[in-house]
Amino acid sequence: MPNLPVTHDAFFRALMDEPGVAAAVLREHLPAEVAALLAPEAPELLDAHFVAAHLRHSQADRLYRARTLDGGELYIYVLLEHKSAPDPEVGVQLLGYLAEIWRRLDRQRLEQGGVAGSERPPIVPLVIYHGAREWTVPLSFGETVAACPALRLYLPDFRYALLDLGRVPDERLSDQRVARGGLRVLKYSHRPDGQGAAVLAAVDDLLGSGILVSAFIYINWAYDAVDRRAIEGALARAPDEQREAVMSVMAQERKQGRIEGKAETLLRLLERRFHGVPELYRARLLAADADQLDTWIDAVLEADSVDAVFGRPTAH
Repeated sequence: MPNLPVTHDAFFRALMDEPGVAAAVLREHLPAEVAALLAPEAPELLDAHFVAAHLRHSQADRLYRARTLDGGELYIYVLLEHKSAPDPEVGVQLLGYLAEIWRRLDRQRLEQGGVAGSERPPIVPLVIYHGAREWTVPLSFGETVAACPALRLYLPDFRYALLDLGRVPDERLSDQRVARGGLRVLKYSHRPDGQGAAVLAAVDDLLGSGILVSAFIYINWAYDAVDRRAIEGALARAPDEQREAVMSVMAQERKQGRIEGKAETLLRLLERRFHGVPELYRARLLAADADQLDTWIDAVLEADSVDAVFGRPTAH
């Protein structure tokens, strides 16, 4: 079973990379006047590392190149804002991302024999937000800058489109089945009310898709208000191979959780009995399996030193 990532960012990337999802999300949630310009063909996902590493504060982004009806190019930068509350810094982050994208497009044009800095293509930013609180940050960067009218002529300004999942009814998240299911899973990750229904809906919308396993692993990680047995019950409707894959990962997580609990208990006992744990033993403890931790926990009860717990005779 592969070691699938379990973060908001990783699930978002997996969702957007499912066939047909990005095209549906962009057409349905970009401003209508922008979506109307798009040619029928699906947008092209560009290199994930197109934005420079020092600007990638979040790994949950995607850059697409789309054709317009008049034969031109339009770039769409999609960013998942995964914090539970609106981030007032998002405009500054987007400004840096957009500048870096144009800089790299200029470099490409130079390499192809063109002229950098001329006729740069438009880039439309789309922020997808799934926090619990309503998004209240201005959609115009200029509105966040305090300046008199005379100065505004000399300051950068741009707008970004926003998809606040919490403000969209579940059935209107997308007409595309997999996009709807995945966005619904993201929507309730910060919202305890509705998580149970979201789990069941994920099965209905994502059944048979390549993202079903990732969705349930993400749910198991992100959903605090849903009993694990409810997740396992919903999984009973999934194909055998996908159900077994999810159950395997969940079992590994439970086992790892038990190991981490034993390690924390042993550390606490050692600290209380011997008032400190040498770094050598701390490293061994954190790398040990459950059986070894049990042996050391039992040894704490009778050992007269930290060395004795870990099987080394006490120096005299």
